[in-house]
Amino acid sequence: MKRIVNIVVVFFVLLLAQTRGQDIPPPNPGLVINIVSGYSVSFNFNEMSKYKDGIMNGGQSTFIRVGAIMDWKLQFSADQAMFYGENDPSNQMELNNVGVVVVSTGTNQDDGSNIINYAKTVPLALDDNEVTLLTKGSGSNKGYGIRNAFTLNWEMGTRRGNMNNQSLLEQMIASDTYTVNITLTLTPYR
Repeated sequence: MKRIVNIVVVFFVLLLAQTRGQDIPPPNPGLVINIVSGYSVSFNFNEMSKYKDGIMNGGQSTFIRVGAIMDWKLQFSADQAMFYGENDPSNQMELNNVGVVVVSTGTNQDDGSNIINYAKTVPLALDDNEVTLLTKGSGSNKGYGIRNAFTLNWEMGTRRGNMNNQSLLEQMIASDTYTVNITLTLTPYR
């Protein structure tokens, strides 16, 4: 019997400052986030090894750019407290089965000088409360275009970092399609 679990993650962007839908400095810029690619992420568990070991970024990435005339921080959160099955809403899965590692591809350094990257070496688990991914370092993280470019590498069921420490097989997750919306929140650094 083949069990398939599909996980679909849809991104929403929430900006708590003046916003513009551009990736170049607008005439009166504030904070801008641009999701370049990877709006929807899907994990398909169709092999036993995936249930046991999880899927570590099997090409599931989101590429973003942040533009700002002020120092900023980026957080993420889920819009619900649990994954619920689409076929049977009584099927549930914990959010912390999903994690993200952030790779800086811009010129602002994420070594603590311009940016502190909390998800640089191990994933941070998804939660329904806001989790800080990136924030200002000892210098400034202002900038546009290639200065603040990042790849969010998503993984599922790998048990790394602060993710769920049980495999999906150990959790006995029912076969279903599970969907959650993720909000990226960009705010001025305070």
